[in-house]
Order: sequence, then structure tokens, then C-alpha cells
Amino acid sequence: MVDATFKVLGPVQVRWPDGRQVQLGGKLCAVLATLLVNVNTVVSRERMVATLWEEPPASAIANLHTYVSQLRRALPPETRLSTKDTGYLLEAAVEEVDLLRFEQAVRLAHAAAEQGDLQAVARQYESALSMWRGRPAEGTTLAGPMLARVTELEERLAAARLDWAEAKIALGLPANAIEDLRLFVAEQPLRERAWHLIMLAHSQAGQRDKALEAFRQARSVLIDELGLEPGEELQQLQAGILAGTMVVNGSAPRAGVYRLPSDVKHFSGREAELAALDAFVLTEDEEPPYTATTCVISGTGGVGKTALAVHWAHRVREHFPDGQLYVDLQGFSPGATQMPSAQAVRILLGFLQPPHHGIPSTFEEQVGLYRNLLAGKRVLVILDNARETDQVRPLLSPSPGSLTLVTGRTVLTGLIATEGAHLLRLSPLSHAEAGRLLKRRLGQDRVSAEREAADDIIRTCAGLPLALGIVAARAIIDAGLPLTALAEELQAESTRLDALQTDELSTDLREVFGSSYGVLPAAAAGAFAQLGLAPGPDISLTAAASLIGRSVVQARSLLRTLETAHLLHQHVPGRYRMHDLVRLYAIERAARDLSEDERAAAVRRLVDFYLHTSYVADLLLSPRRRGMFELAPAAPGCLPRNLADAATAQEWFRAEHPCLLAAQRLAAEHGLHLAVWQLAWTLDTFHLGHNLLQTSVSTWRMASTVEHPEDSAAHALIHQMLGRACARAGHHEESLPHLAEALSLYERSGDIPGQAYVRHTLALAWEQQGEHEQALVHLEHALRLYRKVGDTTEEANALNSLGWNHALLADFADAQRHCEQALVLNRRHGDRLGEAATLDSLGYIAHNTGHHAQALDYYHHALDLRRASGYASKEAETLSRLGDTYHALGRHTEAAQSWNHALIIYRAQAHTTKTRHVQAKLDALRTLSI
Repeated sequence: MVDATFKVLGPVQVRWPDGRQVQLGGKLCAVLATLLVNVNTVVSRERMVATLWEEPPASAIANLHTYVSQLRRALPPETRLSTKDTGYLLEAAVEEVDLLRFEQAVRLAHAAAEQGDLQAVARQYESALSMWRGRPAEGTTLAGPMLARVTELEERLAAARLDWAEAKIALGLPANAIEDLRLFVAEQPLRERAWHLIMLAHSQAGQRDKALEAFRQARSVLIDELGLEPGEELQQLQAGILAGTMVVNGSAPRAGVYRLPSDVKHFSGREAELAALDAFVLTEDEEPPYTATTCVISGTGGVGKTALAVHWAHRVREHFPDGQLYVDLQGFSPGATQMPSAQAVRILLGFLQPPHHGIPSTFEEQVGLYRNLLAGKRVLVILDNARETDQVRPLLSPSPGSLTLVTGRTVLTGLIATEGAHLLRLSPLSHAEAGRLLKRRLGQDRVSAEREAADDIIRTCAGLPLALGIVAARAIIDAGLPLTALAEELQAESTRLDALQTDELSTDLREVFGSSYGVLPAAAAGAFAQLGLAPGPDISLTAAASLIGRSVVQARSLLRTLETAHLLHQHVPGRYRMHDLVRLYAIERAARDLSEDERAAAVRRLVDFYLHTSYVADLLLSPRRRGMFELAPAAPGCLPRNLADAATAQEWFRAEHPCLLAAQRLAAEHGLHLAVWQLAWTLDTFHLGHNLLQTSVSTWRMASTVEHPEDSAAHALIHQMLGRACARAGHHEESLPHLAEALSLYERSGDIPGQAYVRHTLALAWEQQGEHEQALVHLEHALRLYRKVGDTTEEANALNSLGWNHALLADFADAQRHCEQALVLNRRHGDRLGEAATLDSLGYIAHNTGHHAQALDYYHHALDLRRASGYASKEAETLSRLGDTYHALGRHTEAAQSWNHALIIYRAQAHTTKTRHVQAKLDALRTLSI
């Protein structure tokens, strides 16, 4: 077999790994390259054609057949290249293809990182990087999809190189990383993470001057190429190196979780308020207080509550060694409802836990886990933009020495009365403070030259930092515009933004928004209006590109223009959000400046972006769902993401989950009924894998409220999926009527696969209630229907479920027979998840029939498959039962190891009942040992 980074020695000369050389034409090289970088995946003929020709000839398909035939003759005889219905498949084992070996090594490195084994992390990355020799498909001429694939592979290589360097630095071996990092920034000088690692490595190696020189080089490159100063992380690292505090005992001292927005540039004033906040962490002996503290920062919209909280947090970072967390509760966010406590606590848990750890299904368990993770730690939690006391109370940090800052437009009397919270009222800036802010933004000379106009600007902005910031941005964008002209504009057309009139804001603030918007180029102004249609808490660059109907490059340029005008903020790389008042203004501009058809088209593009990308992501997580339904083509101008693998899909779902939920609501509001239930479908696997069972119920409930005229199939599917979601979440009384309705609809339409699936789900609902006889009735019915339509994949699942329920009823003979049949079908179809579940069932049967050695074999094989799937809760179930078998054999040490491993997973996922069950086994084992 060849490797995925084969070398082209000349125009047509290719060398195989065994040293043999063959002559291949340029198109054959391109065909081979495409198959190799998509190894073990069917590559469609359409994709191959798009790769080979920018403008395919009429004979493209015939030519492609010829190239593949020629390639087969040139390949080593053992190569497995086959023709499929839709395209071509090149099959290979991991050890046969460098790309697969690279990906496996990276996965092992990630797993080692989760276990804290840095030596193994470095070792696996070194193995991964050894697979690379030059660029993938080097020397070939490619077009279309292949170019994107090559870029994606190079991005993964870049990430692996930086992760390897970071591991070396963490191991105290900076010299091993410096040279490769130097080569890296020579190739890719705009990656701030690489510069950060170079600085850290030099600092750790005692090379302070070289670390500071690296910062100077990074700053020069970023300013020259992007017009941007280095980011906060680089600047903070430089400050630490200058202060001589960056390296302690050979390692970087940061151990906490820091998830704050960037510090506020040009922060001015607020000396009294900063001193009041300092009192919470600095006493006379500079020791923190020994009780948990809450402070409410209250004030009108736009007065700078968030800016004060975030700026102060950055200033006192060292007083919170265990972390600083931030979440926007959207209490007064235009166009959005306030964030429930349940959603906020999930966001905070995501900060505090590794990504692979699950989150409990109930709100009470989530709050309990959150408080347990904060116990004994000194953490600052900023709860921004709160509306009500009950929204905040479950999120307060309980740990002595910790502080919770709550910002809101109301006083939140309940927190003060019942939680002993301190109150800090924030008034508008004084004239002098506002003047200092304007001077910092525009420079002393420019303000002094037009002092009267500057005073008028300060007065008309009413001491609101947001207003001052936007006016300053206008003056910076047009450096030749006199401040007198700006002052005059601020005093005119005072009724322009009537929709923003509130008892908290003057009409002058509305005029600031209008004057800033008015100087935007036409394309940026249109983009700003379209962003007002986005429903989520933020938006990614790729989603914004689809919403605006531009390429990603064009969208990035437009968003950068909006950032310069302070109408948009890139709060993390590649993700953008608006201040709530700016967003409300964008909503108004959308209503005024876009026609109804333009608004509808933009919404359709955005919904289609989320739908089509999540559809691809879902199939990467659960390939067996392929073919359940096909999406209509995406709207023109929509650019769905092409995700690489299951890990990338998981990462995308985690980042976009709040936006996906908002997109479903947006689709419902705009009558995109098909997208409403299809989004619920594409989210289902992610919700199950992350134990978001209540959220799954909510998405399917929303789907059930949407009308689907004359579409009985959609009605049936929605009832079926809502019933299943309710069953999983334990809402059995709600589940059964939906399943019954689905079954009735499927029976009336003659949909046999639908009937089978509903029967299978009914069995799950009864099994969860301990009614195994009832479950068996539905499973037997489902099995007959699966066999009738020839669905052997679902037949295997039904057989395993039958076996499992028979086993729970101690009918082990029937259980064994059904599960063995299921195993044959699982392996025939390559269904790894189904095979793991069946092996686990067989292990349980063998254990309970006294065949303990056989049970061990089944359980170990199931563990291997479940670990590969990434669903830790299933791994824990098998570990728990494996411990039972070891205990029955008297191998108590191994039993304890299995149970302890299961206990770790259950605790991480806050499975309270299962944690208690396994802990009881361990306690009994210890008692026996005594």
C-alpha cells in the first residue's frame, strides 16, 4: 500500500514505499491523491470530476473510468481499490497509510492528555509528525474539493506541531521545541499561538532577551500584515517576562481556568468603583476574605457595567489562582430571551470540565456538580447582564475566597436581602472622566485643538462609555473629519432612533449609532443590517458568511470593518457578537433597509447553514443514520461547513449548540417548517451523547408545534422522535401517547420501517420502567417488521435488545440465542457501536451463567470498541460489570481497578445513582478485605 504523502519525483514518476517506480500521468496522480486523502471513504464520481477539472469536459465521467482502470494496473497488486454505486473506495488498514497512522497517533495523544500523561502526549505527537514528508499530494494539479482537503490536512499538521511543542515545554524541555517553532513561524508567521509558545520556551530556558525579541518580531509581523496589535495572551506573557514572574520552578504558573472577554482598551475613570472592588480581595494584610462574596454592579444600559467588571477582573487575576469565568445571561439582550439558569450552568460546566466529560441531565445535578467543582477553590465568576434574582442564585460560587460579580440594570434586591450581596451602583462618567476617555482614544493634541467641540461631544453622550466609544471610532475612521462636525451631527436629527428610546437612554445615544452606521461602506452597512437577523448569542465567521451571502474572505473583511466601527466584537477568534444596544439597532436597520424578500433570503441562508452543517456533523457521529432522509439543496449563497471527522463534528456542535437552538426557533418564526424538525433530528445524536436529554425533549416539542400540512410522514416522525426523547428523559406519561400516535400514523400509511422503529422505541420506554415482558412484546413485533423489509442493521439492534431483556428476566438461553444472532449481523455490517452493545450483553449472560472467563473476553472486547466510540458512559457500564466478574473470580484487585475506573467516569458525568451503586461495591470490597 502507498502512503498518503507520496512523492512525485518528476512530472509522472511515482515511487511506491517498496522502492518500485512507475510512470503515472498528472491526472492519475490527482486520482490517486484524492483516493489516498479520503482513504476508507467512498469518493463520489462528481467529487472526483470536480477535483480533476475546473471546467469538466463532456467526456469527464468516461475519462475518469479510464484513469481509474489505468491506476488499478499501476498500483501494487495487494491494493484494495473498488468501484461502488456512487464512486470509488480505496481501503486500507491504519498501518498501511501514513495519514491514518498520523490520525491515530493524534487521537492517542489527545487521550494521553486527558489522562495527564505528558510523556505519552509528546511521544504520540512525535510519532504523528514522523508520518509527514512534504505537502499532501505534492506535485499534482488539483481543483475544487481536493484543494480544500489539502488545506484541511495542513491545518491539522500545524495543530499537531504546536501541540507537540506545548507538550515539550510542559515537560520542561523547551530546547527541544524552540527550533521547530522557529521553522513554524517562518512558514506561518500570523499564528499567535506559535509566537506565544516560542516566548514561553525561551523564557523557560532562561533566555529572557530572546523571548522578548520574539514578541517584537510577532508584533512587527501582525501590524505589517494585519494592522493589529498582538492579542491579550501575547501581551500578558510579555508583561510577565518583563516583570520576571513568568516562569516558576521551570514551568508556567497558570493552572486555573480563565475564560474572560478581552480587557477593555482605553479604560478610563472609575477609580472609586475599582477601589471598592479591590476591597473584596485586599484586606490590610493583603489576604483574601475567607467567605464567599457576591457583589451586584447595577446601572443603566451602556453605562459600562461589563467593562468595569472585566477590566477589574484582569487587574486582579493573581488573586484568583483557580480561575475567572464569564457568562452573559442576556437579561436585557435585544431580540433574545434571558438565558435560563440551566443553560448558564451548562456553559460554566463546559469551562470547568474537559470536553469529553458529560453533563448531568437534571438541573439539580448540574448545579451540584458545578458547586462541587468550585469547592475549595478561589474563583471569580462574572454573571453579566442578569435580570432576576432567581436567574442568578443557583450560579453563585459557594467557595470561601471566591467572588461572584453580577451585573444588571436592576438592583436584584433578592440577592442583597437573602444572599448578603454587596451593591455597587454605577453612574455615568463625570465630565472629567469622559474627557480623559476621549483623550485616550483620540489623543491629547486632537482633543485640545477642538476643546469646545470635544466638550459638546462629551455632554451629548451623557457620560455613557458606549456612546463615547462609538463617537471616537467615527473620528478614528475619518481622521480628517473635524470634531466640530461630529459635535454638530450629535445635536441634530434627535428622533432618528425612536425604537431605542427607553427610560435608561437619551436620544443622543441613538444618534451616535446612526452617525457611526452612516459612514459605513454600502457593503458593510448591508452586512450590519443582516447581522441583526441572527438569533444566537454570537455568530461564527462561516455562519456570518452564509447570512450575508458572501464568501468567507469577503465576510471577514466586512466584519473587520464593523469591528473598526465598534459595531461588532470578535470575542474569541472566529466568533462575533454585538453589544445588546448595537444589536437592537441592527435589528432596526434590517427592518428599515432590507426588503421583505431580502430578509427572508438571509434568514433562509442562515438556517440552511446550520441545518446542512449539522446534518453532515450528525452523520459523522452516527453513520448508521445515513439515508434516513435527504435535505433539499441549500439556498444560493449558503456555505455549509465540510467537517472532517467525528472529533471535528463534536467540537462544532459544542461551539454552535446555542446558535443551533436559536436557529430552530428562527426557522419556526419564519415558517421554515421542514427545517424545524430536521434541525431537531440533526441535534439528536449530539444531545444523546452529551446527556442533554431535556434539551432533546425541548427541540422535539418545538418541532411538534409546527404545522406540516398534508405531510403525514413528518407528523409521524415528529411524534416518534418526541416520544423517544421523552422516554430517554424519563417522561414516560408524555412519551407513550406520542409513540401511540406515531404508530397509528405509520399503520395508516403502511410505513413498515416506521412501525418497526416505533415498536423498538416503545420497548425502550417499557424497559426503562422495569416492564421487561411488555418490552419483549414490542421487540418481537419490531423484529418481524425489520425482517420483513430486510433492514438487517436494525434487526441486529432489535435482537440484542431482545437478548438483553430476556437476560434481565433470567431467561439466559433465549438471551444467548438472540445476542449471538445479533453479533453476526453487527460484524457483517461493521457496526462497531452495535457490536459493543451486543458483546456487553453476552458478557452479562456469561457472567450470570457461571462462565466467568468467557464473560471477561466479551467485556474486554466491548471495552475496546466503546472506548473508540468516545461515549464514556457506555464504557463505565461495561467497566462496572467487568468488575463484577473479576469479583466473582476472587480477583479483587482487578475488580477494584475496574470499579474505580467506572466511578471516575460516573463522577465526571455526575451520574448520581450509578456513582452510589459502584461506590457501594467498592465499600463492600474494602470491608471484605478487612
